[in-house]
Amino acid sequence: MRLRVSLTDSKTLHGMIQSVGKIANKCIIRFSQSTFDIIVTGSDAPEGVQIWSQVMTNALFKPDVLRIESNFNDQINLEVATETFLHALKSSINAVDVIIRLAKRDRDPLLNFTIGNSTVNGARLEISQEVLIRVLRPAEISRIREPECPVPDACIYLPRLHKIRRVAERMQSLSDTITVSANRAHELKLSIEKDEVKIETTWRDLDHPDLEIMTQARHGRAESEYRSVRLDMKSFMRFLSSSVVETKSITSICENHCAIFYVYIGEEDSGSGVMTFFLPAVEV
Repeated sequence: MRLRVSLTDSKTLHGMIQSVGKIANKCIIRFSQSTFDIIVTGSDAPEGVQIWSQVMTNALFKPDVLRIESNFNDQINLEVATETFLHALKSSINAVDVIIRLAKRDRDPLLNFTIGNSTVNGARLEISQEVLIRVLRPAEISRIREPECPVPDACIYLPRLHKIRRVAERMQSLSDTITVSANRAHELKLSIEKDEVKIETTWRDLDHPDLEIMTQARHGRAESEYRSVRLDMKSFMRFLSSSVVETKSITSICENHCAIFYVYIGEEDSGSGVMTFFLPAVEV
């Protein structure tokens, strides 16, 4: 097994891992020739939240310095602590060049970061960071499955996540859960209801993705009728931290089952990548 890559977009990868770190203290990173994946399974995050992220390899790493070799279809799966990975990535931001390679210290596998910078006099300065990892066997990876969800009942483009967060923060102290609702009339609603308190905020004139055509054909309800899912408030707030990498986001609501949030990395039509967050419904 061999891994040697040159990281060209430390800022984006740092933002992705920062978002993951708000939800879980460890994650799986997967290197392959075509894609780079970040996975958090339901057992590694509170309230069963899952993250399945995929970015094109050439969006993060230099194509001509790319060595990813293994007996598992040239795919390398590693479990890493988000905190230590973040520390190394933070040191890499604004570096002249960053080489990441698979190495060992004694018998412990690790990712070695060689981070190159220039001094004010133009001399080269290198620092090294080590991130302990666990190499996952193919048998372990084969047991990891992306969650199966029903056909969405509603899909809608979201306002910028930092705007949603400002609204949700005001609701957070009043309720442990939050209801996310959307309809086919271009509306999104956040609401809480507890004891005698009921608060809701509605955004209007939002766009629908192409998937909405499928849901319109499947469901004969009125356009103004909302489809809803109740979520754990803390999990929802942690998801909203992904605004650090967001350019555009979509939610798909599977009523009373889950909410799926797609956070695009780079422009949506560039195909660079997307972070997908699965938040299960809270039983009423």
